[in-house]
Amino acid sequence: MEKDCNGVIHQVVAGDTLYKLSKMYGVRLIDIMKENPYVNIYNLQVGDEICIPTGIYEEDERRYYSTRVGDTFGSVVESMDTNIQSLMDYNKELYNTRLPLGTILRIPPK
Repeated sequence: MEKDCNGVIHQVVAGDTLYKLSKMYGVRLIDIMKENPYVNIYNLQVGDEICIPTGIYEEDERRYYSTRVGDTFGSVVESMDTNIQSLMDYNKELYNTRLPLGTILRIPPK
């Protein structure tokens, strides 16, 4: 791939379409198309490299993640190789996130 990819590189396998990749990675189809303006969307070839914009970027040794539709705290900590407590420590505003009415939380014993 000639240009820098602001995300991950996906190597095309048989049966891949940009629509399928958008669903697989949870990224809007238009965003994949914008990152890959020279890809023939009607004729993907096995082995082609497609840039999938993930919303993950780094700055001054800190990592940032821009949430996408369907993200959960669990999916973010898993994909970013961290844990809930560290995520909360770096994002104090999460402590004030409102929970949907009726959410039942399991509380560990003391």
